[in-house]
Amino acid sequence: MFCRITLHLALPVALSAMLLPAIASAQSQDTPSVAEAARRARALKKNSEKPAKVITDENLDVRKGDVQSAAAEQLRMPGSPETQAQPAAGAANAPGQGSKPVSEDDKARAALKERVALKEKIKEALNDLDLLKREYQLDQDSFYSSPDYAKNTLGKEKLDALKQQISDKQQDVDRLKEQLAALPEGQESSTSVPPKS
Repeated sequence: MFCRITLHLALPVALSAMLLPAIASAQSQDTPSVAEAARRARALKKNSEKPAKVITDENLDVRKGDVQSAAAEQLRMPGSPETQAQPAAGAANAPGQGSKPVSEDDKARAALKERVALKEKIKEALNDLDLLKREYQLDQDSFYSSPDYAKNTLGKEKLDALKQQISDKQQDVDRLKEQLAALPEGQESSTSVPPKS
């Protein structure tokens, strides 16, 4: 009986002792090959990506009669300079030139576009103003944290210059806000002009 128990225990131990080194060596051989395969895959992916095509005037294919070629095919008079001034956007639709008058919808769109552009300028100016104020606060904290700040004339000049920039930017923001207030109110939720996303 003791022999049977020993045999039942000894057989699995002996088999596992023989198979364990084979399994361990198989795993150690697979590890470098998996890593090498990953490196190869990354290299292939990097090499297979095409560079983005940059469109310039030289490689732009413009055919005569296209909408895109309208600006490219300006008529020149003899003796005029090479580059002529572009006609104003509203000049083609000016009522005194024999073309049809500008409709109210077009006027509303133009006013709305102007309001949106002005609001974008205000937003950008406010962001710049906020950054200037934060920079001023950091420089001020740094300046006054020094025990001999009274002797630091360069630091004081920098703070004064930043304060002047903040004042100028605030005046710009106020001027832009006045321009926005002077514009006629438009229907900003109009369906004719899609909102920016």
